[in-house]
Amino acid sequence: MYCLEIIPSPLQDIGEDTLARRRRTAESQSSTPCRIVLIEDDPAIVRLLKKILTDHGMEVVACSTAAEGIEALEHEDWDICLLDRGLPDSDGIEICRRVKAESRFDARRVIMLSGYDSLDARVEALNLGADDYITKPFHPAEVLARVNASWRVVEMQQQLVEMARQLEELSGRDDLTGVFNRRHFRKTVARAFDHSRRYQRPLSVAIIDVDHFKNVNDRFGHQAGDTVLTEVAKRFVRSVRSSDYLARYGGEEFIVLLPETQLGDAVTFGEKLRAAIASAPVPIPGGDALPVTVSVGTASLAHTQFSSAAEMIRAADQALYRAKRNGRNRVEAERRRTQRSVA
Repeated sequence: MYCLEIIPSPLQDIGEDTLARRRRTAESQSSTPCRIVLIEDDPAIVRLLKKILTDHGMEVVACSTAAEGIEALEHEDWDICLLDRGLPDSDGIEICRRVKAESRFDARRVIMLSGYDSLDARVEALNLGADDYITKPFHPAEVLARVNASWRVVEMQQQLVEMARQLEELSGRDDLTGVFNRRHFRKTVARAFDHSRRYQRPLSVAIIDVDHFKNVNDRFGHQAGDTVLTEVAKRFVRSVRSSDYLARYGGEEFIVLLPETQLGDAVTFGEKLRAAIASAPVPIPGGDALPVTVSVGTASLAHTQFSSAAEMIRAADQALYRAKRNGRNRVEAERRRTQRSVA
């Protein structure tokens, strides 16, 4: 018999330290409620479970057949599936097996509901991927406790995924300027170069060097040098397009990858960066403001038939060297070699 009764608050009987820790965790996360797909053909059980779960802030999508349930699992955004084993059109075990076979559902939880209370039935369900098993008839407090336990696991898995994403992001960022670093750039440019060459699309690169940067460090100290690099990066970030890719290439050098950009447009872009730096001096610790300029070298896969991304970067670097040799604070383009035809 399924009885609806007042369920004790889940905050009871939890140590204060644990409660405080969970509160801090909850406050740092999104307020998205737990989303549940309930696949159950008994209307009385559906009404009871929906009442229990929605009263505790959860969202419930109810399905009465395996076909409806599979459709919901495929198209709804869900965290936990409460799955009856004895459905009219299928064994819930098969749905569980299907869900657990797909990697996109790795962070989701499946709780089986069943009238089969034998050890063999429970072991079979758990061995086939069920994360928990509740036998009928059940007590509402037990269902809520088990769902809450699964929800904590889902939240933890989501946190781990987000932490991994953030660590990956941080590992690709330059500590000083916050733009991407050379390691991340190498992976990105390799993919972009292959894509551009395969589909015959233009791709350009600009290498930028801060002029006389060694003099800044020698005269004003490394803290001033760091301030200059940070400000230069900020001005570059404000100047690049959303489709462009900016990275610190090493020391006082930056590099920008320019998709769908011909050489002439890359030179124009380089001039925009040059002007952004020369437009105003950079304040440094101590109250001084230093005039700063940059030199830029550009190259384009749309202009020359390069065999690799490294070759294209070398051409841009040679153009940068010419800009330095010709007086600095200027933009130079690569010299044409074998012209490339671009559709």
